[in-house]
Amino acid sequence: MEDPAFPDSVDSMPPAGTAPPKTTTGGGSMVSFNIDYIKSIPGILKVCELFFGLITWSCVASYPYQYYLNGIGAGQHWVMFVAVTTWLITLILFVMFILSVPSNVPVLSGLPWPFMEMAYNGGASVLYFLAACVQAGTTATRWVYLPGYTTYAAAAAFAFFTTIAYVADAFFAFQAWRSQGGGPAAGAGAQP
Repeated sequence: MEDPAFPDSVDSMPPAGTAPPKTTTGGGSMVSFNIDYIKSIPGILKVCELFFGLITWSCVASYPYQYYLNGIGAGQHWVMFVAVTTWLITLILFVMFILSVPSNVPVLSGLPWPFMEMAYNGGASVLYFLAACVQAGTTATRWVYLPGYTTYAAAAAFAFFTTIAYVADAFFAFQAWRSQGGGPAAGAGAQP
């Protein structure tokens, strides 16, 4: 069958004196550095979460666990688990967003990133609030003049600061999600 719209002869050679057309294979870079993400509100909040979270788990880890008698201070394991786990996940997300991985990697670009950010930050807020309360309760069991009291108090304070950063990040992720339609699939392919 002949297509009437298709020309009878096709000249694949460029006219004389012109450069041959450049071809691309589509193997371009999957990541690109996005400095604007650090300047955005979600980027600033991620930096705050990483900073406060690092101080929290550094304070908790700096006091030896062998001093826990009769279960007093046993909640430190929970605080340490929440602090380290959320810190690592937040670091991974921060690196992914600063390298624009969610928008440049085809497998990840179809995911609803604003919804996933909102869900993660909301869950991290609840877990960090519980951990901060446990840390504050552990601090209350210590006497002011015992060694480690100030370390416990600093860990509790920074755990609450980290909680506030996660709540703010969840709020802004919620706003981004609502601005893109508000459904579970809203924002698929969009980067926060």
